[in-house]
Amino acid sequence: MSWAYLRQFPPLVWIVILGTFMVRTTFFMVWPFLSILLYRDYGLSATLIGLILGSTAAISTLVSFYGGWLSDKWGRRNILLFGCLVSALSVSLLGLSHQVFWLAIGVIGSGLSYGLIDSPGKALMADSLAEPKARELALHLRYFLLNLGAAIGPLLGVSYGLSARQETFLLLSGSYLLLGLAFMFGFRLAGAQASSAAGPGMRAVLRVLWQDRGFLLLTMANMLLMLVYAQFESPLIQYLTRAGAPEVERLIGWLVATNALTIVILQFPLLHLTANWPIKRRLQLGVAFFLSAQLQFALGDTAIWWHWIAAVILLSIGECILFPLLNVLVDQMAPEHLKGSYFGAASISGLGIAIGALLGGWILANWGGSLLYGCMALLCLAILQLYGWGAKAPRPSQVRAGTGA
Repeated sequence: MSWAYLRQFPPLVWIVILGTFMVRTTFFMVWPFLSILLYRDYGLSATLIGLILGSTAAISTLVSFYGGWLSDKWGRRNILLFGCLVSALSVSLLGLSHQVFWLAIGVIGSGLSYGLIDSPGKALMADSLAEPKARELALHLRYFLLNLGAAIGPLLGVSYGLSARQETFLLLSGSYLLLGLAFMFGFRLAGAQASSAAGPGMRAVLRVLWQDRGFLLLTMANMLLMLVYAQFESPLIQYLTRAGAPEVERLIGWLVATNALTIVILQFPLLHLTANWPIKRRLQLGVAFFLSAQLQFALGDTAIWWHWIAAVILLSIGECILFPLLNVLVDQMAPEHLKGSYFGAASISGLGIAIGALLGGWILANWGGSLLYGCMALLCLAILQLYGWGAKAPRPSQVRAGTGA
């Protein structure tokens, strides 16, 4: 893929890409350690922590669908600015409150606001770049910088003692305010070019999506993939914490950083290596790495750091192959006038994160980590089958032509 396409990126595309990097860096200073904070400082159970974080993911998913459609119907600007404002307020609540109820409201509110930024932001990049290869590069670069921020954030948090402190959320709130200001500046520069014609109503969009069976199967497979991936987050942190892993905060910081650094180092080399491979083969390879990681987690010894780091490297290689590819597939499937709706509908796969956080916490509390990750390995086989069916499913002609109403 040619880097010459970077010259086609207008300011709004760079704002989405660099704004993602800024927000995710401060986000990962503290968010991966939220489970520790809720368990250590507030005494919440594994199931309740899973319920709070799962509710956040569920709300984010549903709002992403609605926010993507609204950005098609009313334009990207208002939805993105509103999302930045709600994000800043919700995260401020996390930084200032010391009551469990308000903390839960802040966590859930942050999920709602993320849903108003993610799908419209990706759709805005698609609006701003006419060349498909330029859009593909923009999606890959956004994902790359997202993970670079995820690599830097935990290390900064641990190094400066910010990782499990509520006050760090105020830095994240400031990042969202800066992103909102950048969007205001970018849309002012773009002027009329950033405006969009009113899109179709929700009923028409739902009809198009329901007829697109290939897209529905892709979304279902992605949802299960997110469920498996969710076990790397809160359930794994709780597993290591409750099992008495030595220096657990430091280990968690290194695991999150290993995940991000692996992607930062390998994403573009793997993209170059697999560029001419069939999509089916790339999907199979990515899921195979996911499966291998779950087996490694299931057999892990909490006292041996390298075992967990090796498992995260396997998971990260699978993520490196799969996650950017899934965004590119959605962009290819979506009609031009429904980019926001398709990206929003694809975000329904985030329900897998919500279910995974709750289900993982419950299995962990009742049966332990080995059984949890063994089940996730079996689920990877079902994901492979769904991707196969989705590739063979016929797609309606009005979606392929981009003329569906």
